[in-house]
Amino acid sequence: MQGAICLARKEPILDQQKLRTNHLENNFPNFLRVFFLHVALWILAAIFSFATVLFASGPLRALRLASPFWIFWPVSAAVAAAMWFFGAPIAGCAFAGVALTIGLYTDVENWGLRRGVAACVSLVALVAAVGVGFGAWCRSVKISPITWLMQWVEPMVVKAKSVYPNLDIDVDMIVMQLPSALVVMGLMALALAVLSERTWLRFLGSQAVSDSEVQRALARKWHDFRVWDVAIFALMLALLAALTRHGIKSVTMAGANVLNVLVVLYFFQGMAVVFKAFDFFRVGPFWRILIAFVLTFQLAVLVALVGVADYWLEIRNRLSSRPVGPKAEL
Repeated sequence: MQGAICLARKEPILDQQKLRTNHLENNFPNFLRVFFLHVALWILAAIFSFATVLFASGPLRALRLASPFWIFWPVSAAVAAAMWFFGAPIAGCAFAGVALTIGLYTDVENWGLRRGVAACVSLVALVAAVGVGFGAWCRSVKISPITWLMQWVEPMVVKAKSVYPNLDIDVDMIVMQLPSALVVMGLMALALAVLSERTWLRFLGSQAVSDSEVQRALARKWHDFRVWDVAIFALMLALLAALTRHGIKSVTMAGANVLNVLVVLYFFQGMAVVFKAFDFFRVGPFWRILIAFVLTFQLAVLVALVGVADYWLEIRNRLSSRPVGPKAEL
């Protein structure tokens, strides 16, 4: 009897062990698939940092959404360090900057704060990190940051003047606007990350990303973007500071930097109006891509003016209702 009782007690334990073994065997192929997809995205992000820099933001955004912080941040640091160690320090720094911007933006957004606040926090961190790192490097090589930047920019200005002799470019003005150029690159990286996150999340598949993350990605719409209302007053002040002849060079430089950033922000808002108009007139995918390409590379200033006009005219509210008509095929 005791032997029978012992056997009866061992049977449930054996069944549980079999269930655990079967569970591991069934999930192991999925684990391998997710692992290799993550590795592929890390490699793609590293390759993009060599060529285009900004296009690394899409894969890094998907990786941060699909990975816990204790995996994303150490791996990002390891990849940047490996690129530096293997003879690509500039690409490694670019990768680290994009990873910092996209990772911190995603973290702050996951804390429940608005996208605008998340973008501000990530951009401030980017500027601070680049400033501290560049300043430390200049101190180690015993050269002034302004002097090094002028030596870096001046050959490009000379080459541009050789191609366009009538071009009037001030080297000091370009050097002083590099902070806003860094912020603009950060904004473009964030825009590309948000716009392409659906594609990269689909690449990772449902096994790597939770349903909540997918739904959040699908809920984000490009035509919902709006610059804070107070920015319109900052734009007016920046125009006065940058374009009027007051003779104060520091004020001109500050106004030019603020103006550069605001023009990009209002360009994004103008494109949001354009995409809302696409939905209103039911423009097909082909024409959307073609028109967006032309507006981005040929008429960017005009699109920014549309974004500014949207503050007063509320263009997207006027496009809230759909027209009656067939949807475009192209």
